[in-house]
Amino acid sequence: MKTKFFKFVLPALAIVMALGFAFASEAETESRIAYYDHPILGVQSTMVENECGTGNAIACKFNGHQLYAEPALNNELRKD
Repeated sequence: MKTKFFKFVLPALAIVMALGFAFASEAETESRIAYYDHPILGVQSTMVENECGTGNAIACKFNGHQLYAEPALNNELRKD
């Protein structure tokens, strides 16, 4: 009786724990505000993921507009 119980319960418990740990270790992404110059509305803000930073290779754009780190539009945001 004990062996049948352990042969069934232990693998089921291991699977349940593995699923629980898989969802518990999900990385949380942070968003931040980026700014762009709209031709009609002027400087606008939008939310972007952490993938956009300063000094990387590819320009970060929103609807075809270059994104910047501050409303003064000095530091372009870029991503890898």
